[in-house]
Amino acid sequence: MQVFTAYEKAGPAGGGSDADVVLIKEGGSFAAMALPFIWPFYRGLWIVLGGQIVLAAALVAAAIFVPGTGLAVIVAALAFMALMGAHANDLRRWTLRMRGYVFSGVVAGADMAEAEQRLFTALGPHIYLP
Repeated sequence: MQVFTAYEKAGPAGGGSDADVVLIKEGGSFAAMALPFIWPFYRGLWIVLGGQIVLAAALVAAAIFVPGTGLAVIVAALAFMALMGAHANDLRRWTLRMRGYVFSGVVAGADMAEAEQRLFTALGPHIYLP
């Protein structure tokens, strides 16, 4: 059973569609850990991507300009990848809140499709009204 948090685009009831509802899985993201620069680009997390680029530039500059920091830079890069994987979905939630989405609730399901079905049943018809 997976747990998801649900966010809805703020606005009047019935004004949106199910595309205005976003489910985000609780827990970490292996894809964000394995591909820390591609994942935020794919998800549209531009502020996160910008921060990552600044951090990567600082690590490269440290490796180039400070002698003997090669191992420390590698360890820092691996720690960054692990933290990115652990907190990737939290960064998605933060970005959604900045874009005006509001927290709707927590829903569980065997997969995302079942969780969406449970969520839309619980939220009622206000999503589907024209």
